[in-house]
Amino acid sequence: MASSNPYDVLNTQTQANPNSSVNGGNNSGVVGSSATDIQNTFLKLFVAQLRSQDPMNPMDNSQMTSQMAQISQVGGIQQLNQSMQALVGAQAASQSLMASSMIGKKVLVAGNDLPVNEAGGGSTAGVLLNGPAQTVKISIKDANGNLVRVMNVAKPVAGVNTFTWDGKNDAGEAVPVGKYTFSADVTQASANGGTKAVAYNTKKVTAVAWDQGVPELVLPDGTRAQLGDVAQMTA
Repeated sequence: MASSNPYDVLNTQTQANPNSSVNGGNNSGVVGSSATDIQNTFLKLFVAQLRSQDPMNPMDNSQMTSQMAQISQVGGIQQLNQSMQALVGAQAASQSLMASSMIGKKVLVAGNDLPVNEAGGGSTAGVLLNGPAQTVKISIKDANGNLVRVMNVAKPVAGVNTFTWDGKNDAGEAVPVGKYTFSADVTQASANGGTKAVAYNTKKVTAVAWDQGVPELVLPDGTRAQLGDVAQMTA
């Protein structure tokens, strides 16, 4: 008479030869973790269950269908994970290639530095607005906090607004070489407006570094920026 335990066939084979597989092969009997290994193990158990079932009380068709569907889902999920891992790897490689091509280029990143590196020279910077604004006033100060120039952003709009400082003060005189900073004051477009401004400055990319596989742009002052932090790039 058939055993009431559908896995007795499997258990008997395993006890007789602990290193044998269900179908009598010579492998180690260790169940793998890949989708193929899981499916093979399931099919071996399923066949053993069919062979040992009670012919007077066979397995219900709905149970067989349910088990087949479950193993198909397991295999499909693992294949999806593998595809996603491959996609992530390809994206990381693409980002690394893009970051490497930016070495020597100028990028607009968050910050309020506005340096003057040569007499009469200036800098390009920007202001990120999260909404409309009537006017945006730029106040430029030297390293001691003294106001040297006041400018206005022409026709400010929501998003990044760039401006160029020619390195001169309000009197039209070239300022000394040195470190300067700027701030932005927003005049709201409406009485209930709440537009805010974030300062962006121009930095030259000197190198590319990787942090846990993520490429980062190395800037002249030693700080780093990710590709998503860049609002604009120029030669």
